[in-house]
Amino acid sequence: RDGDQNIVQDHQEVTVLYADIVGFDEYSRNLPSDKALEHLNDVLRSFDEAADQHFVERVRTNRSGYLASCGLTIPRVDNARRTVDLAIELQRILDRFGAQFGTTLSLRAGIDTGTVTSGLVGKSHMVYDLWGDAVSLAFRVQGETAEAGIFLTQRVLNKLPGSQNVEAAGVVHTSAGEQRVWRLNMTDDHG
Repeated sequence: RDGDQNIVQDHQEVTVLYADIVGFDEYSRNLPSDKALEHLNDVLRSFDEAADQHFVERVRTNRSGYLASCGLTIPRVDNARRTVDLAIELQRILDRFGAQFGTTLSLRAGIDTGTVTSGLVGKSHMVYDLWGDAVSLAFRVQGETAEAGIFLTQRVLNKLPGSQNVEAAGVVHTSAGEQRVWRLNMTDDHG
């Protein structure tokens, strides 16, 4: 609005979640377009409400993804825990939706902590976006597996208090080297 051409800011120690909904395409395939969009918007509104409750900020959504961060505008020492708790709540939202509509929906989420950059992208249709190592790694962790689940990098696991119920899920190769990935086991204490 003020005529600035480049609005950009670097942030340290931000936890990023990139998630998609597994099973929604199959569920919505036989619905009228307006009903499918209504249901998708209901789910995304519920995601946004849960994010607000966990003090995690939605960055953007699209048909196939939900990008959120914690610690970006307000630094938080517990940003990793808040983001993992949000991912668990997003799966609960999908479980409730599935029970209501007779379908099975699952969350496939990648979570990483690190350095990100935020800024306005575009000229005629500006959007606020996020990029950087943590965003790329969260996206890759989420995108490189076909199975549903909540996948954490070692950096996230190192920031979580106490022991976590996780299992090894491989490694992701980055320009900085290999990053171990863990899958959070959704036990009775988490869902």
